[in-house]
Amino acid sequence: MPQKMLVALDGTRPSESVLSHVSSLLKLIDADVTLLRVLPRASVGDEAQARSYLESLARPLRQKGVFVETAVACGKPADKILEALEKGRYGLLALSSRRKKGLRRIVLGSVAEEILRRTPVPVFVTAPSPEGSPPPSAPRTIVVPLDGSHRSAAVLEPVADLAQAAGARVSFVTVVSPTDPEELPVETAARTLFSRQKALERRGLSVELAVLFGDPVNEILRFAESRAADLIALATHGRTGLNRWRYGSITEAILRKSRVPLLVVRSTAQLRSRPLRARAVEARRRALRTASAGSGLSRSPYRGG
Repeated sequence: MPQKMLVALDGTRPSESVLSHVSSLLKLIDADVTLLRVLPRASVGDEAQARSYLESLARPLRQKGVFVETAVACGKPADKILEALEKGRYGLLALSSRRKKGLRRIVLGSVAEEILRRTPVPVFVTAPSPEGSPPPSAPRTIVVPLDGSHRSAAVLEPVADLAQAAGARVSFVTVVSPTDPEELPVETAARTLFSRQKALERRGLSVELAVLFGDPVNEILRFAESRAADLIALATHGRTGLNRWRYGSITEAILRKSRVPLLVVRSTAQLRSRPLRARAVEARRRALRTASAGSGLSRSPYRGG
């Protein structure tokens, strides 16, 4: 059964930035896609306009052989998105972010913290791309901040699957803060990091590790920049807001400051199925296009509204 991806949009240009990243992911992940627009309140005319808007965004994906559905919901955005995730048994939520004085708000407003606190699946978050930016490529380097805890390691399974599909290098990093009394001793953190490295190397992945000292947020972002990271993947425990990772509110701070896309995984959230390698995904797309052309039907590969 293919993985299902829910893409949340709010009707603005910044929110549409996530779609180029979704297209890139679809070269690696065998996924059916649903584009969701949540309206706080709506008339029949508003809903019709929202559906037309989503259909215009779905068309380019369908032309590439992707199964795309569109959905419009009315109500509180966080509740409706979470409801859709549960009912549709999606494996991944994708959305864009809007920067205002750092990055105060996810594109869907202040609902992001609530979504990340309660989501049953990983969340892929991107910052809006400047106009005219080239389309993103598949990730080549994935930076994974770890704090030595089992909960922070919840991100490793989806990272390993994605890295295998993309042929990406994985860079583990842990930051020891001299001012944090709850921090694990550097020796313990290093041993834990080393064991994680060996586990992924046994899966055939290229993995490096680094132990840094200083402010965790700044060091992680600098490390990601030095590695030209295409993705930062990290876990959150989903207790209060995005809290609490061992680094405290580090997940939230990275979310606010990073221009690199993030994969945020609650310690209890897991991808529901594994991605395929790029060749297998393309084979499925090609078969879908061939079957559609051979049927003589003009209908796009779309299973409903």
